[in-house]
Amino acid sequence: MLLRPLLTATLVLSVFIALTQLHQPAYAQSPNELSGTVTNGTAGEGAPVNLQVTLQFQAESDEVIERVTLTEAGGAFNFVNLPPQGNLGYVVSATYLEVEYTNRRLGEPLVEPLGVTIYELTNDFTVLYLLDDTLALTSADKKTRQIEVLEAVKLRNNSDRTFQTDVQTDGPMNLLRFTLPAGATDLDVETSLPGGHILQVNLGFALTTPIPPGEHDILYVYRAPYDGSSLEYEPHFPMGVESYRVMLPDGLARAESMGMQLADSATIGDRTFVILESENVEVGGRVNFTMTGLPQPSLMQRAEKVAKSDGFQRGVLPGLAGLVFVGLVGFTLVRRRRASVAGEDGFEGVDDEHDDLILAIATLDERFESGDIEEEAYNQQRAELLEQIRNNSG
Repeated sequence: MLLRPLLTATLVLSVFIALTQLHQPAYAQSPNELSGTVTNGTAGEGAPVNLQVTLQFQAESDEVIERVTLTEAGGAFNFVNLPPQGNLGYVVSATYLEVEYTNRRLGEPLVEPLGVTIYELTNDFTVLYLLDDTLALTSADKKTRQIEVLEAVKLRNNSDRTFQTDVQTDGPMNLLRFTLPAGATDLDVETSLPGGHILQVNLGFALTTPIPPGEHDILYVYRAPYDGSSLEYEPHFPMGVESYRVMLPDGLARAESMGMQLADSATIGDRTFVILESENVEVGGRVNFTMTGLPQPSLMQRAEKVAKSDGFQRGVLPGLAGLVFVGLVGFTLVRRRRASVAGEDGFEGVDDEHDDLILAIATLDERFESGDIEEEAYNQQRAELLEQIRNNSG
């Protein structure tokens, strides 16, 4: 998924460089043969025999090549009789317990030793922890009173197993959830995590994607409305977070918070950002801050908004048709995945019935956690949804 043009290219590039710099050595391999090993990264577990491994690359002829082979004893695999490779790199992958594990080498020749690491599964939510969460205000539209926000998260799975959401748990579903400001729209999420879906629920969004061991980056953008010249926001951290910071462009807005500390400013491209930060937020904790001094629409822009409202056009506009006032008012990343939006009366945009039920449970859990539904009604509705999931799975 690509990011929308609402973000400056310099800012996005700087975030990605900071989050994803890696270096791996390369060794030349036979030009028409590729061998490697699938390894199980979970302690005490081995790689299965006859696990399918897929290789994809672009040949010198520009033809996209895809070859499939099976693992042998010890997880070894071998591709033979390969055509000459182009210079775009390659991807080798294996799917284990319905989770895809991938080794991508972009812009490199076929290399050795080549490996793919797989893992056993866990649904223990406590293995997840947020190392870093940075919210950056990128712009504010004074005409519509909407801010545009980029948020970058670094997530760690501390275990040697891939975390997988258990949708049939009797308690609140252990989805990976993130808070959004009230009324947030145009959510786009970019992550290298394998598979899964993005579900936008009442208080934010959730990911159903499996989370392998190690550190992972999640980048998302959205718009949020503000009233007057300020926006109060209280993000919730179910996993806790080691470092949370808010970055506001100098001169665009100010931030006020009783619990966050003012840090050194930072310059990205030609923009200077004022930074507030909070360290070691506990599991289930919250941070509160207010953006103030946000830009305001002009008198004509406010009049234009009023004139375009449904109530004005149905009831007031006919009576003002002869007035001069009427003549004065008139009024992106190519995505691989798009957030599904949960409405009060139903769910739209979800790919299939299974995801529809997951979204319904996640929304119900949020209502219960916020005190909007009694425990007896919550338990009854949740049991009915779980029964539907079990019936569909069977």
